[in-house]
Amino acid sequence: MPENLSRREQVRGTSRVMIAGACVAALLFIAGIAWVALPKVFNVSDYVGRPLSGADSNAPTTGVGTGVPTQREAQSAVGKNDPAGQEDRSGGRARQIKQSTEALSLSDQQRQQLRGIIAQQRNAPRLDRSNFELMIGSSVPQQTNLADLPAEATQALNGYWGDQYVMVGDTMVVVDQHTRRVVAIVSGMT
Repeated sequence: MPENLSRREQVRGTSRVMIAGACVAALLFIAGIAWVALPKVFNVSDYVGRPLSGADSNAPTTGVGTGVPTQREAQSAVGKNDPAGQEDRSGGRARQIKQSTEALSLSDQQRQQLRGIIAQQRNAPRLDRSNFELMIGSSVPQQTNLADLPAEATQALNGYWGDQYVMVGDTMVVVDQHTRRVVAIVSGMT
């Protein structure tokens, strides 16, 4: 501290430094609150990897992974429109599946048709609770049994030719045939 300043000037300088520090602390506090609150206000990603479309924070979480909420209904445009795509060493197909996530929209007629098709499948693989995250692009473990998606179901869904599926509770999970990645989630099938 310079010795040629009066006591009054020293106090004034210290006060200014303290006020500036308090302002910086207040701004950081407000920024922290905004970081947490704004995603919910504007309905954007919550910074834990949940896609912007189809994620449902009210759905129960799975028992594996990070506990990120499941998606009730969603689909991958790449999985639907390009079922013959092959995976490469870099995981490009898996990334494309995840990045092309969109909300699933089925008519009442399509849903009714799918329910009927699934009800006819006597040997369909069923799980009470999934052993993988119910999110578009999630990997389905090899120990999870899958069945070929019936041709009638691919027609009702207007895509996913040659893919496979598994029933998790009342949800039909369509799985890409080449990557074992989730490409569609259709709830309410029972």
